[in-house]
Amino acid sequence: MRLLFLAPFAPRRDGSHGGGRAIAELVMRLAERHRVALVCLRGAAEPRADPVLLERCVMVHEVARPAVRGALSRFGRRVRVAAALVRGTPAMVTGGASREFAEAVRHAAGSFQPDIVQLEYHLMGAYLPALAGCRAPRVLRQLEPGAGAARERASYRPGLARFTGALERRAWTRYERGVMAQVEAVVALTPRDAAVLAPLAGATPIECIPLAVAPPARAFDPAGTAAELLFVGNYTHSPNVEAVERLVHAILPRVRAACPDAVLRVVGAHPPARWSGREAAGILVPGSVPDVGPYLDRAAVVLAPLSIGGGMRVKVMEALAGGKAVVATPLALEGLGVEDDRQVRIGRTDEELARLTIELLQCRDRRAALGTRARAWALAALGWEGPLAAFERLYASLQPR
Repeated sequence: MRLLFLAPFAPRRDGSHGGGRAIAELVMRLAERHRVALVCLRGAAEPRADPVLLERCVMVHEVARPAVRGALSRFGRRVRVAAALVRGTPAMVTGGASREFAEAVRHAAGSFQPDIVQLEYHLMGAYLPALAGCRAPRVLRQLEPGAGAARERASYRPGLARFTGALERRAWTRYERGVMAQVEAVVALTPRDAAVLAPLAGATPIECIPLAVAPPARAFDPAGTAAELLFVGNYTHSPNVEAVERLVHAILPRVRAACPDAVLRVVGAHPPARWSGREAAGILVPGSVPDVGPYLDRAAVVLAPLSIGGGMRVKVMEALAGGKAVVATPLALEGLGVEDDRQVRIGRTDEELARLTIELLQCRDRRAALGTRARAWALAALGWEGPLAAFERLYASLQPR
């Protein structure tokens, strides 16, 4: 089949963004079996799409993300985004709009003549008008529901920011309802996401197809270093910021009361400056790193105390596949059929998460056994065969008979 993918960033298997890693893995594998073209946005300082994608895809067109330079231009952009939000368009959609990208989509659809067009993330719904002359069925993969995420973010905001959050929630509801009405199928990652999307989808069918991961060829050290805790994420994503704040203020102090040598490493792109300079409190912020592998290898426990957000957590899946002891909330494990004290430890409150972390830090054998079981489970359960087959069945069902 001829598959055209649209993505809001250049997908890379080693990218800092979990969604970018997920897109790269799917496109790479489909390109082994089908003719695949990719059109994506890329910022000036961002790396190109994964070299394997450049090699396997019949076409990869990267469009420069719109840059805003100068105080006057930034002010003008803020005014446009605010006005559009009041009218009912999410700020993220207006702020990332690109005429050049729309033209690239129009050209790719005309020259490539796809059998399927797949939109990765709701943001790509803004470019559906560019497909006006293309007869291929459209598939929207919702890696995280926008309206649901906006509702959760609004509940965490104080004062006037809560009013802005309410506008965002209304805008995402309107926008996602409109986008889903223009596609032939929606792909959600988890049943929870499907339930959130269903009231907005109307007659458009929703398929649940989970993410998969490529496990490292060699397991990481299942016990790690005695007192190393690790959180990995991209901190432009608000659920990750909320999780680290929870760690810093509520969980880590409890852990250090019992294990004074415990340190938390916060790895990932764009960490807020307020987390730096807190080494005395056991908080180390390497930020963006070229390879997360050494940090996973050294970690005694990988933490994921997420309390908001949708989708599936690629970094959690990669930690399990690498054979690490993971302590997480149920939300961080959505879409995974793991069991407490078998493949992970699951806690809901700050007290529970701290207690489970302390138990693992104080018992090397226990965390090593947990990590070993996690890897064995991941090797059996998180492979790509099932998701690939599900996508191919979906694509085939949308073709004219």
